[in-house]
Amino acid sequence: MADPAFARAVLPITRRIDRLAAPLVVGVTADGSSAAAVEWAATAAAAQQRRLRIVHSFPAPLVLDPLGVVPAADSLPVQLAAATRLLDAELARARSIAPGVDASAYGVRGSPRRVLLRESRDAHLLVLGSRRRPRPGVPRLVPGSVRLRVTASAGCPVVVIRPSGDAVPERALPRVVLSRVIVGIDGLPHSDGAVGFAFRTAFERGLPLTALHAWAADCPADLEAVTAPLVTTEAAAYALVDGAVAGWRQVYPEVRLCTAVVRRDPCSALIGASAGAALVVVGARGRRARLGPLVRSVSRALLEGAAGPVAVVRRGTQPSAPEVHRWAAR
Repeated sequence: MADPAFARAVLPITRRIDRLAAPLVVGVTADGSSAAAVEWAATAAAAQQRRLRIVHSFPAPLVLDPLGVVPAADSLPVQLAAATRLLDAELARARSIAPGVDASAYGVRGSPRRVLLRESRDAHLLVLGSRRRPRPGVPRLVPGSVRLRVTASAGCPVVVIRPSGDAVPERALPRVVLSRVIVGIDGLPHSDGAVGFAFRTAFERGLPLTALHAWAADCPADLEAVTAPLVTTEAAAYALVDGAVAGWRQVYPEVRLCTAVVRRDPCSALIGASAGAALVVVGARGRRARLGPLVRSVSRALLEGAAGPVAVVRRGTQPSAPEVHRWAAR
């Protein structure tokens, strides 16, 4: 008979071991937005020495029938042929980027959102492509989009790759060095996993890391409009950043770290810093999928406006710094 106490003690360890062997998954589509995502995922899989899974899902088209709306059975061969061509092309692309990576590809008929969410449960990382930035005045990321809903509910961190050539419309502040990882710091518990993800990415790719925190003047505490001096608020912002990165600096002492504390709103600060960055990482509370598209969060603003790759790390999908430190010491 199994010992429940023993099972509870072993379960966290087995989950960590499973994560070490988990593959890196990249979702591909037929709209031409997957090439950059596959290239990024192949490079990441090579750096992490992980298996790469290329996944393509296609929903069944519906037709009118005397009995109602039913799936079109005669369209399946055409869909399978198109999926095979797409997967073969993306698999060849991945192998040309990282020949030594164990890469595989498969297609499945079903809802793209459900397929990607199911894949994320056992994945180390999920990579998605994004279309080019639309023209001014056109909504960039409509409510209910697959990328938004998957990012809001995935069981692992999600990286969204936009094709190169998209320029940031805003002036880049603060100015960053090319090929640098940026992580947004807000001091909340859900951001700790994002900080760890950013440290590990910077370590694997040999890149410097910038911990960015945007702050604003304190709101009046009473009717007399009494607020803390700006110098006090700024000092507290620096202390917040130092506390957020302290544990991870012990785990990754090789990473070159610098901090940037700016007086600006977080969305515009991170979007501006994304110009020239190799990756921008933010944490997310992990709202339910039906609420995610309705909330103007920092992660959604980045997905809409960032100039380069964006990683969204939901709370609970990454271990905290103390847990990583204890696990590495064993």
